[in-house]
Amino acid sequence: MLKYSVMTRIAFIHNRFPAGGAERITIDVADYLHSLGGDFEVYVYACRIDPSFRKESLTVRKTASKKKERSKEIERLIATDRIDIIVQVTSALYDIDGIRRRTGCRTVLANHGEPFWQRYQIVNRRTNTPFKRLLWRLYNRKRYLDNNLAMEMAVNRSLKQYDSCDAYTVLCNAYKEQTEKAFGISESRSHVYVIENPESEVKEINWEKDNLILFCGRLEQWTKRIDRLLRIWSEVQHTLKDWRLAIVGDGPAGDELKRLAESLKLERISFEGNQADPSKYYRKASIVCLTSQTEGWPLALTEAQAHGCIAMAFGCTEGIKEILGPDGTNGIIVQPFDESQYAERLIETAEMPEDEKMRIRRNALRKRLEYRPELIAEKWRLLFVELMKRG
Repeated sequence: MLKYSVMTRIAFIHNRFPAGGAERITIDVADYLHSLGGDFEVYVYACRIDPSFRKESLTVRKTASKKKERSKEIERLIATDRIDIIVQVTSALYDIDGIRRRTGCRTVLANHGEPFWQRYQIVNRRTNTPFKRLLWRLYNRKRYLDNNLAMEMAVNRSLKQYDSCDAYTVLCNAYKEQTEKAFGISESRSHVYVIENPESEVKEINWEKDNLILFCGRLEQWTKRIDRLLRIWSEVQHTLKDWRLAIVGDGPAGDELKRLAESLKLERISFEGNQADPSKYYRKASIVCLTSQTEGWPLALTEAQAHGCIAMAFGCTEGIKEILGPDGTNGIIVQPFDESQYAERLIETAEMPEDEKMRIRRNALRKRLEYRPELIAEKWRLLFVELMKRG
């Protein structure tokens, strides 16, 4: 069993670093812990690292990408860096039980999605090639049609991950309740913790918005479903003649979405690609839209609120409802997955009187204060302290 010093050393496990929202959260937590003095030291172990990344508050180490090799390397790094706590982001490491036993480190699994989001991934992996789609039509469709089998599989996978960690974090109280109910555990026996995603303050908000509707995120169909937004734009573009739509981001569905835009004869739409700093789009955007199938605590919505935009999304998860609710107060929530209703609400929002838009924007800005980085990072600190006290 490894012995540790008084300083608490924490390692966050990522695939690519930095990349998106989860990585940004790790940096926020590291910055906060670093600001407190010498009680914490933060590391990141990742398969792919931006060579230009430098940050005084954390140390980044590269690992293999293949899961077995990666786990062995991480175990060696835990010993070398004398790590006390590892934070696994979204999914558990291969042989995590063995790593825990051999190193004595505490383990956290941070679920950055909605509970049991894997059910969508399970179906997607059975339909993502022509051969698999044939099998789906001939055999799997009937098995998975009501979603019960995929949900059962997702719950079992999540329960296995829960059992293999000392703390399991979720993004809001409703997710905690859903998780504990599905696992059949009481609150008194639970090691599920609620830690929301943080959102930083924007120092100078641009209130002089353009007639710009914005999507910002990864172009990945099975989660983000940007195809819905393109169909919605085809319904509203002739009504909102002085508005335009910008798609910011890249991903595996990029070419497919561009072809769809051409087939729908979309006007005043631009695919902006990946942007190192998307804030220039948020500064100009009046409305930020998501049409996702699943989201945990979407940073695109909280970033929209922080920049004084009106955020709109299907109310498909409790995280979205928590950020935007009540409907019409902190944002616009549309019934899942009614594209016609979404189009109607989008026109209605675009054509709102300016004072009504400002009411929603200012309400949302106050809402953002509930998940300031220092508040969220303090929740992480308290969790780390509690884990170390368990001995």
